[in-house]
Amino acid sequence: MDPQIKLLLENLYGEDFLKIGELVRRLQVSEKTVRSLLNRLDELLSENGGEIQRRYGEGYRLQIHDQEAFDRFLEQQQKQYVPGTGERRAQYMAAELILTGDFLKVEELCDRFFVSRKTITSDLKQTERILGMFDLTLERRPRYGIQVKGGEFSCRQCLAFLLRRSGSHLYRDVSCQFMSEEQAAKILAEALNTGSYEIYDDEFSELVLQFRLGLYRYQKKRMVELAEFDDQDFLQEKDIATAERCAGIVEKSMGIVLPVAEIKYLAVQFSGKRSLYADQKENLVVDTEINRLVNEILDYVYEIFRLDFSRDFDLQTALRMHMVSLRVRLKYHLPLKNSMIKEIREIYSFSYAVVAQAAMVLASHYHTMVPEAEIGYLALCFALALERRKKTRYRRNIVLVCATGGGSARLFEYRFKECFEDYLNQVQVCSSRDLEKMDFTNIDCIFSTVPITAHVPVPVYQVQYFLDSSHIRQVRSILGDVKEGEGAAKYFPKDLFFADLEGADRKEVLEYLCTLVEQRRRLPDDFMDQVFKREEMMQTDLIPMVAMPHPCRPMTEETFVAVGILKKPIYWHMNQVQVVFLLSISNGKEDMEHFYKTTLGLMMNEDAIKRLIAEKNYQVFLELLKEAELQSGS
Repeated sequence: MDPQIKLLLENLYGEDFLKIGELVRRLQVSEKTVRSLLNRLDELLSENGGEIQRRYGEGYRLQIHDQEAFDRFLEQQQKQYVPGTGERRAQYMAAELILTGDFLKVEELCDRFFVSRKTITSDLKQTERILGMFDLTLERRPRYGIQVKGGEFSCRQCLAFLLRRSGSHLYRDVSCQFMSEEQAAKILAEALNTGSYEIYDDEFSELVLQFRLGLYRYQKKRMVELAEFDDQDFLQEKDIATAERCAGIVEKSMGIVLPVAEIKYLAVQFSGKRSLYADQKENLVVDTEINRLVNEILDYVYEIFRLDFSRDFDLQTALRMHMVSLRVRLKYHLPLKNSMIKEIREIYSFSYAVVAQAAMVLASHYHTMVPEAEIGYLALCFALALERRKKTRYRRNIVLVCATGGGSARLFEYRFKECFEDYLNQVQVCSSRDLEKMDFTNIDCIFSTVPITAHVPVPVYQVQYFLDSSHIRQVRSILGDVKEGEGAAKYFPKDLFFADLEGADRKEVLEYLCTLVEQRRRLPDDFMDQVFKREEMMQTDLIPMVAMPHPCRPMTEETFVAVGILKKPIYWHMNQVQVVFLLSISNGKEDMEHFYKTTLGLMMNEDAIKRLIAEKNYQVFLELLKEAELQSGS
């Protein structure tokens, strides 16, 4: 019940007549609002055993005609949950429209949620966005109201999404009509175990929900149709066999005979949860579409990051195996949990950034956003490939020059080898006097604790005898072919730092930010169009409070990031966002690993982002970036 109406009822209950002035005082609202609340309460009571009685000169009182009906009404109001935010109301309206399956009038929704028509109209925009994620639409018909339009498969996927997202109240109210979790789990476990069908460990509960929901909808005569499945559904023989086995158990235990379309629905659910690994020995069909998409992903990675995986057979095999289930999930909007996503972003930040970019290939092909959980699993494939590359990277032959000589020089050598083992091939130690006699044919560079005055044909880097974390990072950058002093700050110029930006939504913010950048940098004519195209295809607010929009492809002569801090957070794709990093990668094919490690480290530091929002200062931003750079070890 609307809290104000509830308070009004509490004040009238058990009282004699109360004048309007007394009600205004007790409710702390205007006389006009009190009269409106009295009318709304009277409408509610008229069908529930009571009414609001008015007597001239004395005021208003509660009159109960049917005590049993009134008591039932009170009990129902205690149980009924009324969402208190626009986001929650939007989710509940989407669920009610799908569950009802018929037209609902806006007035009915106003009464259900105790809000005005204006509020419901505003909330319905968000409801349409939720439905649109599953290819569902709202049909509006004068005098009839609104109705969800779309296939039953999509309705089930949307409902499952809402049951997961909207909290315990909606789940409690809807799932109480399903078969029990225990019975569903028993049926599914028997079907899976009999056929030795492997699914992701943490996906069983989701499979139980989908199974219970599907059976409930079927019993309510809301059936999927074969026309909802593509001719190329990409299901494997084992997926179909497992679904048929499950249908057989349902028929035997419950007497329900599932038609072909419902069995296919089950097969799709199984396929989306199936775990496949390169060392599994079974007949999997890896068709030309998967091969082509994997090749396109690797080409995209090479174009953007200059990482060549064309000869990495292990990575290609892992991607192809993963794609067998992944494309089913993308095609049918099936969710996948990833309990490791936070750790993947932090530990394998560069791999995560690589996949977040390359996922454009999948988003474009399947016309859907690639969820963050999927990006995380693909990032693990690339992280393993990058680790293998480190083992085969070009190792340096270096000379160490130490002024102290003797045991100190050997200790310096030991420390160097310990810190940079993956980067070194041969290490020689000598004094500065011996450099003139040295053969530099196979030497890459010199690291010295003292200034070198002799002419040598290789680069010389002066370092401290006692290497701290900052010097270790610098040496690692040198050995890894990144020029010394080339930190991430160079990508964040001061003239592209903007505080207190305003915008009602994502579109307004991006248009304004692109305009500000265009006033300071030479941009291609279609730069903004490419930014919006990227937003349509991929979620860019993968981290709460932060978004990182960018064009679909490298477009500018230099890499830069425009930082925009909003006055107030706005809803982006899936999160509230107040800091926007508008990124433009150059078409110069530079090494971006250091940049992504540092930038993502900053973005994922909640305390750093809160400080940036609070202080909105460029120097503070540079301090935070430097801290992220040190912590990333890059």
